[in-house]
Amino acid sequence: MAEVRPIAMGIAAHRVATPGDGVPGADFKDLPLPQKNAVVFNFSDPTEVRIDLEGSSDPLYSGFVKDTTDFIEVSIPTPDNATIQKLAGGVHDKTEVESDTNDEWQEPFEGVPDINFTYQCETVPRNGSKVIYTIVNSKVLAKISQAPTADNPELLLVRFYKQAAISAAGVKGYAFSRKVVAVPAV
Repeated sequence: MAEVRPIAMGIAAHRVATPGDGVPGADFKDLPLPQKNAVVFNFSDPTEVRIDLEGSSDPLYSGFVKDTTDFIEVSIPTPDNATIQKLAGGVHDKTEVESDTNDEWQEPFEGVPDINFTYQCETVPRNGSKVIYTIVNSKVLAKISQAPTADNPELLLVRFYKQAAISAAGVKGYAFSRKVVAVPAV
C-alpha cells in the first residue's frame, strides 16, 4: 500500500526558541502569523566545480559546493514592538508616564545584532497530518520592509538563516528538518 502524502499548505503557526546544545530549542514562543502567501524557503542550489580537459566535452571531475546560506523568509504584518525587538534587536521602551503608556521600539545603533533562535514553521492540518519545518540554529535578520499605505500594511521582513548545529562537545547534528505529524481527527 502506498504511503499517504501530507498536504503541506498554509501556515498554522510559527515560533522561536533559544537553541539547545546542538539540538533544537524546547521552550517555543509563538510569533504573530505571517502575511498570506509571504513565507519563502530560499534553499540555494549548489555551484558546480569542474576540472575540464582539453579535447574532451566531459569533465575529469565534477563536484558541488554550497556558496550561499539557506534561509526561510517571512513577512509579519503590523507587528507589535515586542516582536520587532525580539527579531530585529534594539530597545523596546514600554513605560508608563503619568497614566500615558509609552510603547516605542528603537533600532539597534551598534551594528547588526547577533540574534539566534531555533525556528519552527507548522502547516495547517490537512488529511490527518501536518508538517513542521525546523531550523535548529538560525541567525535572525529582521527589518521593517514596507511602510503602511492605504492598501497595504506595514511589514516586518524576517529571515532565519540556517547555521550548523554543533554541541559544546563538538558533535555536529542536523541543521534543518521536516517532520510529518499525525493529527487526530476531531
